[in-house]
Amino acid sequence: MKRNLAVIAVAVVMGCAGLRGDICAQAEWPSKPVHEWSKAEAEALLSNSPWAKREEIRISFDKRSQVAAGSYSGVSAAAAARSRAEIGGGDIPVDFVFTLRLRSALPVRQALVRLKQLETNVDRLTEQEGAKFLAQIKGMLECPACTDNYVLTLSSNSTTSPGADAVFTIYKGGRLADLQRYIYIANERGERRSLVHFVPPRVPGDDATFFFPRLDENNAPLITPENKYLLINLSDNRVSTITNFKIEVSSLVVNGEVVF
Repeated sequence: MKRNLAVIAVAVVMGCAGLRGDICAQAEWPSKPVHEWSKAEAEALLSNSPWAKREEIRISFDKRSQVAAGSYSGVSAAAAARSRAEIGGGDIPVDFVFTLRLRSALPVRQALVRLKQLETNVDRLTEQEGAKFLAQIKGMLECPACTDNYVLTLSSNSTTSPGADAVFTIYKGGRLADLQRYIYIANERGERRSLVHFVPPRVPGDDATFFFPRLDENNAPLITPENKYLLINLSDNRVSTITNFKIEVSSLVVNGEVVF
């Protein structure tokens, strides 16, 4: 695995220069190459940074209706009942922390790759396993879909009911056509991008992943350094189970470019 180990090291040496700007000058981030980030530093970027926002809300599911987005996404009555049970059942409110990540932003991809590297003992990988691992982290870093799309992920955990996962319960049965009715991103001028692709969580703990086109019919991006806010709308007007997010665009600008 010596050769693969060297290639892996090169693959994750995407430090400050990889961001096309002096992001490491920002006090929040470690001023060293990505392959030297600690687990705590990578996790911090994924949980509390310009590219990762957390919101805590209390969800109460009543017995008369399933007020999760799933009920408006082609989920059967039986599945809705199961969702109530999975989140806590009845009308007992449950506190959840939702984490939104700007997945198409390079810093997020770098942090994910760094954590993957730290979790993997590359010295023990066979040549075949090493090749698979390399392909995986290469895909994470390059993210072909990120070229034409803004990509967001959403995850959740409960502060009162460990093991409960609202994102999995709500979005596991989600259908693109139904979610497109109310999920979108926008800027402060009211310009929007509609949801064009959606990957539901497969198991509890997985992220829900949302894709929005970068350019409009005039090849103009939604977010530029001149914009003030990025607005992420995830809530149906009829429900209150998912919080929406508002991000200051200035926090995403590095050397005159929006890093998203």
